[in-house]
Parts: sequence; C-alpha cells; structure tokens
Amino acid sequence: MEELVEQTITKHTFTHELKQVREFYKCTFEQCDFQNAELVDLIFTNCEFKSCNLSNVSLKGTQLDHVVFNDCKMLGVHFNECSSFSFHVKFNNSVLDYSSFFERNMKRFQFEQCSLQYVDFERANLQLAVFKHANLLNARFVQCNLEGCDFRYSINIHLDPEVNRMKKSKFGQDQLPGLLLKYQLDIG
Repeated sequence: MEELVEQTITKHTFTHELKQVREFYKCTFEQCDFQNAELVDLIFTNCEFKSCNLSNVSLKGTQLDHVVFNDCKMLGVHFNECSSFSFHVKFNNSVLDYSSFFERNMKRFQFEQCSLQYVDFERANLQLAVFKHANLLNARFVQCNLEGCDFRYSINIHLDPEVNRMKKSKFGQDQLPGLLLKYQLDIG
C-alpha cells in the first residue's frame, strides 16, 4: 500500500498516479476535480480539501479521520457508505446538496455556511452538532438524535419534534415555524 504524507496536491483530477495511493496523511488538496471518482477503500487522516469538486464521488469503505472540507462542491455524496471507523469530518462554506448521512454517528460535527438542501440525515446521531448559517431546505431529519444541536443561525428548518430526539436543542425565533409545520398553524 502506497501512502502520501504531508503533500499539497493542486489542480489535479484523480489520476493514475493518485490511484496508486491508498493512504493520505496530512495532505492538502486544492482546486482538485474528483467529480464521479471512485475513492474506494482509501484512508484520509488529518487532510484538508480546499475548493475541490467531489460531486458524486464514491467513498465506499473509505475512512475519513479528521478531514476538513472548505469551499467544496459535494453534490450527491453518500457519506453513509464511508467506513464508520474514526469517521470525523468538518464542513465549511461547502455545498452538500442531495448527499446522505443515513445512520451516521456525527456527534459534535460542524456544518458552517453550508448548503444542505435535500440532504438525508435519517437515523443519524447529530448530538451537539452545530449547523451555523446552514441552508436546510428539504433536509430530511427522521429518527435522529438532535439533542443539544445548535440550529440558531440556520434557515429553512423543517423538523418534526415527535420523530426526533431534540432535548436541549437550540433554535432562534425564526426557526420556530419549521418545528410546527406539520400542524399547519398560521404563525404571524
């Protein structure tokens, strides 16, 4: 197994040379295009992706251990297919629309200034997660642990408190209608 350590990879696609690498440690990927790439059974540890396109990438069996995504486009990514071992990621100013975190353990995760439209969080453990300035239009929260989550600065929240655990979650006044949507109340 070849590994890449403390390298900066700029403006690459997932080329033949990169396909030979199985483990990336403390690497930075800048302006890379991995759209539709098969990033299968790889290990990324303490890595950062900056301004990369990872839309529709396959991460089946891939380990993401303390990986940060900044300014990335990640449409339709199935994070639920990643290895559950040491799954820890952080998202800043990224677009994750149509992605899935089905049954993911994401305790204390951070989504800052992210678009999370049509994202599937069903049965995810999001306890103490922070959704700061996130757009959650049509995001799906069903049977989730949302205890202690911070939604105060996010928009387009639609949650059903009857099908999610939400003790001590934080909301601003603007998010309250999204918690009562199913009751078809006119809140003015």
